[in-house]
Amino acid sequence: MTVYNKEKDYQFTTEFDQPMFSFKTFGLIGQPYTFNFSASGCARSASISKIFLDIYQNTYPQFFFMLGDLHYRDINTDSIDEFDQAYRQVFGSSTQRYLYQQVPMEYQFDDHDFGKNDADGTSPTRNVANLLYWKYVPHGNLHNYLPLYKDEELTQYPQEVKHIELINEENIGSYRYQIIGRTIIITVDLRTFQNLEVLGNQFGNFSNERSILGKQQRQWLLAILDRVIITDWIQAVIFISSVNFHGEIWDLFPNEQLLIADKLQYIQEVLEKQVLIVSSDSHMTAMKNGQNSFIQSLGLKYKYGLQETMCGSLDKSGSCKTQPLTFGPWLGKNHYTNIEIQDTQLRTCIIVRAFEKTSQLFFYNTCDDRLKGLEGKVKCPFDVLMRVVYVIASLLVSFGFLIIIYIIVKKCHKNSMKYSLVMREK
Repeated sequence: MTVYNKEKDYQFTTEFDQPMFSFKTFGLIGQPYTFNFSASGCARSASISKIFLDIYQNTYPQFFFMLGDLHYRDINTDSIDEFDQAYRQVFGSSTQRYLYQQVPMEYQFDDHDFGKNDADGTSPTRNVANLLYWKYVPHGNLHNYLPLYKDEELTQYPQEVKHIELINEENIGSYRYQIIGRTIIITVDLRTFQNLEVLGNQFGNFSNERSILGKQQRQWLLAILDRVIITDWIQAVIFISSVNFHGEIWDLFPNEQLLIADKLQYIQEVLEKQVLIVSSDSHMTAMKNGQNSFIQSLGLKYKYGLQETMCGSLDKSGSCKTQPLTFGPWLGKNHYTNIEIQDTQLRTCIIVRAFEKTSQLFFYNTCDDRLKGLEGKVKCPFDVLMRVVYVIASLLVSFGFLIIIYIIVKKCHKNSMKYSLVMREK
């Protein structure tokens, strides 16, 4: 069968010889286990791009992590039907369904699939977005605290609900973690609680800065990171942020950004465990090795050696939104990143490979001191040129307005002179 999308700029042909679905189970918790997953974000609504085929056929991941903007419906009402239709469009896509039938799916919404552009906790879609996430998205226990390992007891998780009237502040939110072998993957929800809490003087600065995490999620995250610090067998930390951790969104919330960075840096530098931040949203593929990873707060600039890979976009036009980079940026669509955790008895390393379709864009190894020592000086392409063009365009526009005003004044003056002469003759 051959399928076209509305604009007929994609074509997908299948012989229906693939299995209905497949998956591979993971190794034992607490034991060395090597695995890989692919990640990206930002796909047009109901996209049938071939990039979803490339992800599976080029990297054979054990799961795919959709980092946000599963669709671009930009829903701005609390309509269950609209969110229901949005999910059905995604899973009705031939190419997306192909990928999700071959490997398990992990997913964290961002703004366009949570509400409208830059949607936050004040969005009218807040409850509906979470309700439909529970309905459609396969996921583990949310808000989980302790790993079920050895003599640790299983904690009580918030009861997921099937009716929007039952949603409350105790059960809302999709933040969670999972453990694969000796790797912990921590995923935060950056939309549900954003801008609802005013931090005030909690951090000693007496500011009106708001929270991106919310009190409950912040306490959970700090507790999990503290747990990682005292758990010897955890050797790698993958921190999933739907937006760039060193980008313009997190920069608005420096206190919580610093809290997280302090914990992650301690795990990486003092405990010598592998740490990688995986993000999306910026419509570009790039890598930061930590040499130019800064956080600014109250006019001060703090340097953290945190490594971050930016993934995407799948099927949207490119942009560039971050600090100087080590590799990249590659702008545009048809991008995804494969992350392999090589975990053996001898050591643990994280391998990052980024792709455009089937072509590799860059390679990075967290155990390679040469790559970690590279100075990150690459900035967004055409930044300076675009600023110059903007200034010139502004000047031309201003000059154009002056010319128009001059012509109008001159014409008015000429007409008034004619009128004066006519009046004199009369």
